[in-house]
Amino acid sequence: MATHFRIAKTDENDAARVQAKKVLKEPAVGKRAVLGELGNKVLKNVDNGKCKDGVFKSTDATFKNIKPRVDTHWKKTDGPITIFPVSKPVTRSDSLKGLNNVGLKKQSKTTTSVVAAAQKKVVQVTKGTEVKKVKVVNLKREESRLTRRSLTKLKQLKKQTDSSSSTSSLTTNSDDDDEYKIEKPDSPDSHSHKLIEEVENIDVNDAWNPMLVSEYVNDIYDYLNSLEETFAIRENFLESHKQINHKMRTILIDWINEVQYQYKLEIDTYHMTVSIIDRYLQLVVDTPKKELQLVGVTAMFIASKYEELFPPDIDDFVYITDDTYKKKQILDMEKQIVKVLDFHLGKPLPTHFLRRYSKAAKAADKNHLAAKYLIEMASIDYSTAHYKPSEIAAAALYISLSLFPVANNTELKVWTKTLEHYTHYNVQHITPIVQRLAKVVKNAPKMKVHAVHHKYQSSKFERISVQPEFQGTVMDQLIDGELNP
Repeated sequence: MATHFRIAKTDENDAARVQAKKVLKEPAVGKRAVLGELGNKVLKNVDNGKCKDGVFKSTDATFKNIKPRVDTHWKKTDGPITIFPVSKPVTRSDSLKGLNNVGLKKQSKTTTSVVAAAQKKVVQVTKGTEVKKVKVVNLKREESRLTRRSLTKLKQLKKQTDSSSSTSSLTTNSDDDDEYKIEKPDSPDSHSHKLIEEVENIDVNDAWNPMLVSEYVNDIYDYLNSLEETFAIRENFLESHKQINHKMRTILIDWINEVQYQYKLEIDTYHMTVSIIDRYLQLVVDTPKKELQLVGVTAMFIASKYEELFPPDIDDFVYITDDTYKKKQILDMEKQIVKVLDFHLGKPLPTHFLRRYSKAAKAADKNHLAAKYLIEMASIDYSTAHYKPSEIAAAALYISLSLFPVANNTELKVWTKTLEHYTHYNVQHITPIVQRLAKVVKNAPKMKVHAVHHKYQSSKFERISVQPEFQGTVMDQLIDGELNP
């Protein structure tokens, strides 16, 4: 029978390690060390140790793999090198302790060398029309860590050595403070600086809440703006279809809105459904008419799983189509849609931007609710489908602020510099969108599709769709393009 030998890997430290474990674990040899001593201390020359009274003591208490710590922040000077008569390395705290007691001891060579290194320089500081000469101290790298109080004491000691008369040594004068205080000039009166001052930081009070991510929120919305450019809908995207026209799309979106309200789904689910439908129809131009409702119900099925915490079951979507489509057909269409969209479902929605813009405008609840109604009306209209979600949100908020002015708004204009900064749109840019959206909303009571208009007539939405302002003179001015800047 063949014998297999196992070649064990040996280590040069095995003998010392085994002996150290024996010393630490066997009661006859010595007591087990505390946990704090087992982390980074490895004894060398264990065989040279002595055992006295049952306790092991090493004659050569050195450690292995421990490198000396070198301070590389020192700097050579031309003067003599000062040696501190201490038994431990000099740290910053030790130097500050010596400076705090400098008035109680005789001035040493160390203090003299530091004072000599600090040389005063006179500079001119301009404050408005006033020019003031201020004395500053140029410090080296290692001396710049000293506190202001320490510099003041060093200056007082230098004055004591220079003057022969006896004066008060530790009292800080107001003139001494002025010598080390450099007053910053006033902010420049440039045009760009004035524009920055007119923009309010709407995230200044949100640092305490980690859910608001105030440090990254501007970068997040810049990324959303780039995404809506990537997944943009072109104008008249249904003109290449042979069996589907814009009227069929309007009827489908109106039915989707009614389903969303009856199933109590999130409003983001509805807007994401509309986004998926438009993006799919833009890419698949040969979609037959009989599959249009299948595309709509499958898009809502996908959006529900994306947005809802408890999405409806697939049987519910089969039920709302009155068993027109089977479960397998919905699952097959789901595969086809996500394949066509390349699984890119994260296109930003108008509600994402509206929340940010309402915060910048300090809008009331009624303003935000009216803007949501306007956005849903824009989703049904085919002529506004090619506008970016941020543009729809900005136009809806402008109409809302024009019809229902904010009570605490001290500015006369509707579109402030703060809104222009956070939306990236001025009044001239959103004027054609406002005109089109105002016309759609004013004609909403006469439209054949009325799911959105009827939904916002309920008391849950404060009957916002039947407010008289939507039929008043302000709406006529907005339709004519007479926007207040």
